[in-house]
Amino acid sequence: MLSSTIGVLGHFCEPAEALAAAAKVRDAGWKHFDFLTPFPIHGMEDAMGQKRSWIPWATGVLAICGILFAQGLQNYVMVYDWPMNFGGKPHASWPAFIPITFEAMVFWAALGSAALAIIAGKKDNIPQPPPMLIQTGATVDRFVLWISATDPNWDAKKAVAFVKSLGANGVRLVDAEGGTHE
Repeated sequence: MLSSTIGVLGHFCEPAEALAAAAKVRDAGWKHFDFLTPFPIHGMEDAMGQKRSWIPWATGVLAICGILFAQGLQNYVMVYDWPMNFGGKPHASWPAFIPITFEAMVFWAALGSAALAIIAGKKDNIPQPPPMLIQTGATVDRFVLWISATDPNWDAKKAVAFVKSLGANGVRLVDAEGGTHE
């Protein structure tokens, strides 16, 4: 249709409708699509065909690195570099190191995971609808299906017809400036 079209959107009123539609979109072979929802829907990742995230594993590795760093630093300082006698207690008193170890674990895991999530999120180049220009209702009460024009199967007329066949309401094409077309 239009050369500046960036995608098509349509909305559903119930989470069960959105979940069923996501599975149908995935099964129809669309790759560049998303659902914008006002709250998380259990099972949506599976319905959309998304793989499990690797971020929790990276967070676990970063937490272990934080533990090793804190224990290593405290043992180095308290045992080798600056040993002090605190009431006859041993220099390598690991129970005394627990609070700092916990804090270092949380620090490394939180900041490292945030940095990794930001870096990993930058490789998602599927254009989303311009949020400030289009009122979708996705943050209030609607479950919005978005199919991007970057999809390998993209044909504007077929995409609109497909989204309408799912039972979506308010199906419309979106151009780069935020304008919508029926």
